[in-house]
Amino acid sequence: MKKSRLALLIAVALVSSPVLADDLSSLKKELAQMRADYEGRITQLEQRLIQAEKTVKTNSTVVTNIIKQPIARKKTASNNSFNPAISMVLNGQFSDYRRDADTYELDGFSLQGEGGLATEGFSLGESEITMSASIDQLLFGQSTIALHDHEGETEVEIEEGFIETLGLNNGLTIRAGRFFSPIGYLNEKHIHAWNFADAPLIYRGLFGNQLSTDGVKLSYLLPTDLFVELGGTVGNGDQHPGSGEHSGIGDWLVYARTGGDIGTNHNWQASISHWQASPEDRAYSGGHDHGGSGGDDPVLFNGDTDISNISLVYKWAPNGNFRQRNITLLGEYFYLSEDGQLNNSAESASYDGKQYGGFVEGIYQFKPQWRTGVRYDWLGSHLRASDNELLTDADLDFSGFHPQRYSLMLEWLPSEFSRIRAQINHDKSSRNDDTQLFLQYTVSIGAHGAHSF
Repeated sequence: MKKSRLALLIAVALVSSPVLADDLSSLKKELAQMRADYEGRITQLEQRLIQAEKTVKTNSTVVTNIIKQPIARKKTASNNSFNPAISMVLNGQFSDYRRDADTYELDGFSLQGEGGLATEGFSLGESEITMSASIDQLLFGQSTIALHDHEGETEVEIEEGFIETLGLNNGLTIRAGRFFSPIGYLNEKHIHAWNFADAPLIYRGLFGNQLSTDGVKLSYLLPTDLFVELGGTVGNGDQHPGSGEHSGIGDWLVYARTGGDIGTNHNWQASISHWQASPEDRAYSGGHDHGGSGGDDPVLFNGDTDISNISLVYKWAPNGNFRQRNITLLGEYFYLSEDGQLNNSAESASYDGKQYGGFVEGIYQFKPQWRTGVRYDWLGSHLRASDNELLTDADLDFSGFHPQRYSLMLEWLPSEFSRIRAQINHDKSSRNDDTQLFLQYTVSIGAHGAHSF
C-alpha cells in the first residue's frame, strides 16, 4: 500500500515539473520588463529635472537683465504697470429755505469763500474725484479734484494734492503739498464723510467751511501703548483767515492727539491744536451794503490771528461690531483772537476781535442700514474797534448777538457705497430765524479707502 502511494506522488511530480518551470520563466520575464520600464521612466524624470534647472537659470538671467535695463526702457512698459486707485464720490442735494438764502448772515462773523448757504433747489453739492497710489517704496501720492456749485456756477478745484512718506523710522511721517489742516477733528475729513449735510457754524464762520493749506506737515507717532500723535504744519497762509500778503511762511500749526480703547465696546480720541498767522491786507469781502463810510472799498486787516481748538470723540459699539449698532458723540470748541488794524481807502482803526464757539453732535446707528443724529451749534463774539463804521463795512456784527442752530437728520444706507439723507435745521444764525431742509444723496464709485477714526 505504501509503495503504491509513493509511486503516485512521484508520477504527479514528474507531470507538474514542466508546468512550474514555465511559470517561473514567465515571472522572470515580467520582472525584467518592469525593471526596464522603471529605469526608463527614472531616466526621463532625470532629464526633465536637468532641463527645468536650465530653464530656471535662463529665466533668472532674463529677469536680472530686465532689472538692469535703463529707466527709459521701463517707461515703455505696458500702462498696466501704473495702476492708481481711482474713485468718484457724487454728492447731489436739494435745499429749501424759509428765508432768502442770498441775505444769509452769521452775526459776529464775516462770511468768506464758501461760507454761505448752498444753492437753493437742486444742486450738484460737492462731488470728488480721487486718485491715489504708492509711488514707490518711499512715497505715497494722492490728488482730489472737487466739483461744486458756488454763486450759481460750477467750480473745479484741486482740493488735495500731496505726497507722503512711507515707512520712515521712529514713527515719523512727512506730507507735502495741498492738504486739509489737522486743526480739530472734522476739518481733515472730506465733506462727504461728515455726519450732516452742511458745515458746523464755527467752521463756516472761521474758515468758509474748511481750512486747507499748501505746505508741509510733520507728524510723530509715539512708541507707546496709548495712541499719542504729535505734529505740526507750515503753510502759505493763502486761505482765510490767513489770507493776505505773506513773505515765506504764511501760517503754522501745532497739534497733539491721544486716544484708546475702554474694554471691547468703547473707544475715544481727544486733541488740541493751535494755529497762527500774521496776515497783511487781508480783505473782508462783505456782501451786504450797510451804508458805511467806506463805499465799495474793501476793509483790510493787518495784524495777528490765533485760533485754538479742543475736540473730543467717543464711540460705542456692542462687542466692537460697528456694522450692527453704534453710537458716536463728537464735540469741538474753537477760540479765535485777533489784534491789529482795520482800514480802507478812507480811514483806519485799531481792532481787537474775539470769536468763539463750537458744536456737539450725537449719531445713533440703530440698524445696519439706518442712522439718525442731532447737532447743536453755538457761537459768540466780542469785537471792538476805534471806528465801528469799519466793523459794519466788514460785515462784522458787534452787537453781541450769539447765533445758535439745532439740526436733526435721518439717513438710509442701502450699502457701504450709497447713502440717502434727510436733514432739517432750525437756524438762528442771525436775529431772523430760518427753517432749512436738505435732501441729499451720496454714492461712491471705484476704489475708495476707509475713513480714519
